[in-house]
Formats: sequence, structure tokens, C-alpha cells
Amino acid sequence: MEELRRLIEVASGKRKADLVIKNAEIVNVLTEEFIKADIAVCGDKIAGIGNYEGIKEIDANGLYAVPGLIDGHTHLEMSMLTITEFARLVVPKGNTSVVADPHEIANVLGREGIRVMIEEAKTTPLKVFFEVPSCVPSSPLETSGAVINADDVAEILEWENVIGLAEVMNYPGVINGDEEVLKKIIVAKSKGKVVDGHCPMLRGRDLNAYISTGIQSDHECVDEDEAMEKLRLGMRVMIREGSVARNLKSLLGVAKLGNRFTMLVTDGDRTVRDLIEKGYLDYCYRRAVEEGVDPIKALQMCTINPAEYFGINAGLIAPSRIADIVLLRNLERFEVEKVVANGEIVGEIERKFSYPEFVKRSVKAKYLKPEDVKIEGKGVARIIRVVEGEIVTEEEREFVEGIDVDRDILKIVVVERHRGTGNVGKAYIRGFGLKRGAIAQTIAHDAHNIVCVGASDEDICKAVNRVIDLQGGIVVVDGEVKAELQLNIAGLMSEERAEVVMDKLERIHEEIRKLGCKLKSPILALSFMALPVIPKLKVTDLGLVDVGEFRVVDVFVS
Repeated sequence: MEELRRLIEVASGKRKADLVIKNAEIVNVLTEEFIKADIAVCGDKIAGIGNYEGIKEIDANGLYAVPGLIDGHTHLEMSMLTITEFARLVVPKGNTSVVADPHEIANVLGREGIRVMIEEAKTTPLKVFFEVPSCVPSSPLETSGAVINADDVAEILEWENVIGLAEVMNYPGVINGDEEVLKKIIVAKSKGKVVDGHCPMLRGRDLNAYISTGIQSDHECVDEDEAMEKLRLGMRVMIREGSVARNLKSLLGVAKLGNRFTMLVTDGDRTVRDLIEKGYLDYCYRRAVEEGVDPIKALQMCTINPAEYFGINAGLIAPSRIADIVLLRNLERFEVEKVVANGEIVGEIERKFSYPEFVKRSVKAKYLKPEDVKIEGKGVARIIRVVEGEIVTEEEREFVEGIDVDRDILKIVVVERHRGTGNVGKAYIRGFGLKRGAIAQTIAHDAHNIVCVGASDEDICKAVNRVIDLQGGIVVVDGEVKAELQLNIAGLMSEERAEVVMDKLERIHEEIRKLGCKLKSPILALSFMALPVIPKLKVTDLGLVDVGEFRVVDVFVS
């Protein structure tokens, strides 16, 4: 009550504001106007727009004032950084809120992994609004670290800062009326929460069936026809523009419409180097403006549109809204002069959170010996074919009697890391181009077991065993360990500063190139080789998976 009275008194001019931004050129993303005025801040809220006096004042003459940017769909773990370190990079660039699907850590540590992320987020100026992952595990064809069922969803939706059900990736399950999937949607809707979607290339009656359940968004559109069909049916279309997955150009016509049901998002697809050197959602905004999108329309897609969709009390410079305000020297280039987040001027962001030990001891795999990764026999084998720049793979069949670097036939293994089962899935793969050595990592969507590709059984074992010693990470071996990055927070994130992570990743990529790999993003490519819900062939700890047939198959064709 007292806070509200104080807000009213500041708004009515009866008392000084805590902070006043004087003479700003306010960009009103609702009315699409430029308004010269002061912005009065009381606590973490905007009290008023007009002529005000403050205990602390900022002269913003010649500067634009815009709302803090809101990323409507991301996976923070994919940055490989702690939330604190992520915030240190992005908040000073004007990114003040994100909607996060903690899908990665949930597949490793379940509910407690989500809880840890929520607790760390509270210690930073970055507002993180969480959604409950809808597909943990993603498939019964792998060993995951956890299960989140409909009862778990119901409970987690009551936690602080949890605003919805994250991308419902199992769209066949929705369309076919899978009971567990529908229970999760029903419980989220019953609590008045948002239900996000994920339905690539879904069209026609199947799309109608999917949307009829109350799923409200999609971030997987790749062409304008698909996006427009989804918009016409009332879906929010999230236009993804990341470091690898870039859909803005193909959806430019939709972006230029300035439809209030469109958003710009990253989907967690920003490399550490890009975060440091190019930015985050501010980069997506600049890209849209460079492609000819009106600056205010582009700004709406990063502010008021996600705010209104998710029910976030930000995204607009107006009374009662959270005081997330970015002062810009240049609107089109989004050149930041100063950032106010939650009513406070943003300075150096320092770590205040310590991860509990169970988060840093999540790799329970058994050490490998060469006989553990041996593929018995020879004959015509199913070979996974990597497709450059895609997470889908192709199937090839050739006579194989072992690793053959001259034909680019390497071995890929997936080692179960959550329960100490000793499961090792093995297969042959083509496309990495290694002439020697091995690459192992605990980033392996979605279960995040240990995945390794290599040109010899000995190097495969060395790489996997070093990852186990590190309690998660990325390791490159060529007879000996040549480069590594420890990711001991659930096998996904590093405790080190972003600049250190970037340098170590550069070294890893340099060593991978020395092994003969020509892929542009080998770490990303390897991370999707264990995802048994994306065609055609993948490998999990249970073996080689034919995704189309949805079953484990033999390496050799009978």
C-alpha cells in the first residue's frame, strides 16, 4: 500500500521522483509517436510522463528513450554462460527481459535444475520469465536425466516468475490426442498461462487441430506462406534471427507488415562471440532495420508485442510499467548511451549466486575402454550423413568394416551420463571429415548424454573420459587433449567469464579444423546428432535410431 501511495504522489507531482530522465525523445511504441518529455521513476516503476523533478536526474536531451528489449523465446543454457554472465553481456546493450525455456537443464536435472535457474535469475538485473518445458524427455529412445509430467507442470506453474508452458514440440502427439501432452496443455490453460508452440511446416487441417488446443505461438516458420497462414489463424509468429538459424530474410515481408502478432526472437541461438561483439536482441533489431523494416515496427516486435502476449508489465514507457528504459544516441543503429533496468541505472553486473554442488556433479558416466566402443562385424551399414547447416541428417548405405577416414566414415558414440547405466550407442557417420582425433561433449540435445565423433577408438575413449573428469564440457583429442572447455554446470554452462569461454571455444574450433573438419559449426552439428525426434538417422545411448520408423535399428543392414 505504501509503495502505491508513493507512486501516486510522484505521478501527481506532490513529491520528487527517485529518478527523472529529463528532456528525452520518448519513442511511444503503442501510438508510434515521438514525444519530448521527462520520465519520472519511483522504485522500479514509471510514475509519469511530463515535467518532473527527481532526487537523481539524467539529462537525456538529444537522446531517444525506448523500452528495454524483451526476447520472447530463448534457451539461456545454450549460451554456455551462467545467467549472471549472460546478463553482464546483454543488459548494458538494452536487453532487459527474456522469456526462457529451461529445456536443456530440465532434461539433466529436472525440477531442481529449473529451480536453480530461477534463483540465480533473481540476483541479476535481467528479468527472466520462465516457462515449464513441455517435452522432458523428448523421446523414449534415449536415457534422460529427468521426467517432467503433467503433475510436475501443474506445480511448477505456481512457482515465482513462471508464466507458461514452453514450446509444445510434440505436435504429432497434440494432433493425435496424446493424453499426457493434452493434460499439460489443459493444466496451463486452466491456470491462465500462455502455451507456446513449435510446429515446423505444419499446415492446413493439422495446423487447425494444433491451434484448437489453445497453443498460441510458433517460432519455426521458414517461409512467408507458412507464417501468413499461422497469423491468419491467430498464432503469434516469432521470427528467429540467431547466429546460425536466420529466418528474417525469408520472412521479411511478414516483418515489414508490422503486425502486432509478430516478434523478433533468438531461440537461444547466439554464440558467445556474437553476444560480445555484435549483441543480442539489439542485433536482431538492427538486422530488421537494415533489411528495411520501419524502426518503430521493429521496436514493437522486441518490446510491446512480447510484453502484451506474455502479460509482462514492461515493453512500453508509460505509468505503472516497470522502469526498463534504454537511452539511445541513434535509433536505427540502436547505439546505447545508458540503460535503466527495474528503475536502477545499470552499472557493472557482478556474480552474487553460487551453484549448489549437485548441479556441478551431474556426469555419472562410466569410463570407456576401446572394447566398449567396438562395432562388431562388417557389411552394408546404415551411415548417418551430416547435412551442412541443418539439424536433419540423411541415410547412406555402404560396405563398412570399420572406421575409414579416406571415405570419411567415422565412428559416433553416445555414452549415458545420468544414471551410470554403462549404455553406449554406436554408429558410423559421414560429414565431419576428421582425418584423426576425436571430439566429445555433453551438449547433446535433448538428453545431453556424452556424444563423441572420432577417427579412432583410442581417441574416442580419451575424449569421453576427459569429459567425465571435467564433469561436463567439450574436449578435442589428437593422441592427447589439445583443447577443452569445462561446462560443469549440468554439463551445459561454464562458471568462467564470457571472454574466457569465447577464447577457449576459438581454440577448440582451431584444433577441430586441424583434424580436417570442414563444417562451419562442428560443435552445434555434433550436439544435434543425438536428437531422436529430428530425421533421418540419429544415435542415442540406446543405439542407432531410425527417426521415421521411431525405433532403434541395427548398424548393419540384414
